[in-house]
Amino acid sequence: MQQSDALRPVGSGGRSFLGVRRMEPQDDGVHLYDDAGEELAVVAYGETVYVNGRVITFKG
Repeated sequence: MQQSDALRPVGSGGRSFLGVRRMEPQDDGVHLYDDAGEELAVVAYGETVYVNGRVITFKG
């Protein structure tokens, strides 16, 4: 398997975020932050994302 294959989301759908370190639950979803503390995205509960080599679905 090539390196680029490891960076793709697994399965159908979902969004990919690499380098994310902190996740904070909020009413509107889970806020994803990078190492510098900048918010990258808000993930809705039930949405599947690929974060740091893992496929994660957040439950509210």
